[in-house]
Amino acid sequence: MTLLNTIVFLTLSFIHIYWAFGGQWGKELSVPTTGSGQKLFVPGVRATLFVAAGLLIFAAVNLSIRVLPGLATHTLFVISPLYLKYGILMIGLIFLLRSIGDFNYVGLMKKHKTSPFAKNDTRFYVPLCLIIFIAHALIFALF
Repeated sequence: MTLLNTIVFLTLSFIHIYWAFGGQWGKELSVPTTGSGQKLFVPGVRATLFVAAGLLIFAAVNLSIRVLPGLATHTLFVISPLYLKYGILMIGLIFLLRSIGDFNYVGLMKKHKTSPFAKNDTRFYVPLCLIIFIAHALIFALF
């Protein structure tokens, strides 16, 4: 499960890096819009790279859960398993909050449901966030 999470986070991170450096694929459907199609915000390069870095950290935490027990005896740099366990919980909670949304344009509780972003949010983004939350809740419980 942690390897699948790592792959998902790496993929999402690389998509954000692609957007930060001018890529257009999928970009139009990545930001919430009003009913008239106006974007609620326009993320800049720094913000997009910041999200990409966060996703890389999430991938590293998931990978550490899988790899760290075997490396702990061979390295000088050891991360406490307690930090990893609660890091996994925090990642899961972030995605739970994202799936619930802002009660207007994003998430399960959104009021505005007709824009192309809102349709993709309902169809893809919210289910992905819920799956990520459930996966992290299971990892937390079993770790």
